[in-house]
Amino acid sequence: MSVIKRNKQNSVSDLCKFLGKLIELLREQKELDAVVDLEKALAILAKHDEKSSQFKQALAIIQDAFEGEHDLGAYALLRKDRQGQWGEVEELYLASSTVMNLVRRLTTA
Repeated sequence: MSVIKRNKQNSVSDLCKFLGKLIELLREQKELDAVVDLEKALAILAKHDEKSSQFKQALAIIQDAFEGEHDLGAYALLRKDRQGQWGEVEELYLASSTVMNLVRRLTTA
């Protein structure tokens, strides 16, 4: 097994990519309030440098969406599909857990 280390630039790029995917999936789940907040965070991430206070604000918005009002952390819990096939539940799990991990990495870096 090889470990791929991410640098900060790759982490930000990946966060934007997976956050966009998560937003799409949440829109399908009718999590519209969460979508609005995450789209706001994504717009901030795209415009501001990772050392700026706005960037840190965007990370806080995402963290709050997972841990606070929207409770998106529930999507980061893998559920076993009865048919054993890859589906929307697994897509939500992958996108949400990746976003959570990247936000944690960027807030501690």
